[in-house]
Amino acid sequence: MNTPTRFLADAALSGLARWLRLLGFDTVCVQEKAGRPLMRQAAGEDRILLTRRRDLLERQFSGRLLLLPDTAVAKQLSFVLGKLSLEIEARNLYTLCLSCNQKMISLERRNVRDLVPEYVFEHCAEYTQCPECRKIFWPGTHRRNALRFLKDNGILVSGAEGL
Repeated sequence: MNTPTRFLADAALSGLARWLRLLGFDTVCVQEKAGRPLMRQAAGEDRILLTRRRDLLERQFSGRLLLLPDTAVAKQLSFVLGKLSLEIEARNLYTLCLSCNQKMISLERRNVRDLVPEYVFEHCAEYTQCPECRKIFWPGTHRRNALRFLKDNGILVSGAEGL
């Protein structure tokens, strides 16, 4: 059985964490600097620790650590995907809450009438909600913009042709 790739990012990589979530990768972002506690958490939760702190490579660590060589989010994302040979599938986009990392649940259109702007309700048929923070999401220009960002940075998305 193929275990899904899961990540733990330190606070300095919150932008990368959001992009990994957008792509459907379970990514916890801890609002503290990487160090011994994060290393223990990553190993205990079987997550790959993402950091820019070089000194962590010198520490004894039973888990997996990926040192990010760049500060630009696009380059960080390309590095992680390439280093781990991860493929992106369009069906996995926006399946996790970008804020909470929780799996989104589908909502029936009729149940969001008073929860989204009128224009959105009139023009969108699909809605999802985070069970944790309760935010409601719908396909809008952000999907198109995300796909353009990925394409512009040489990141391929399988099945994105029809989106």
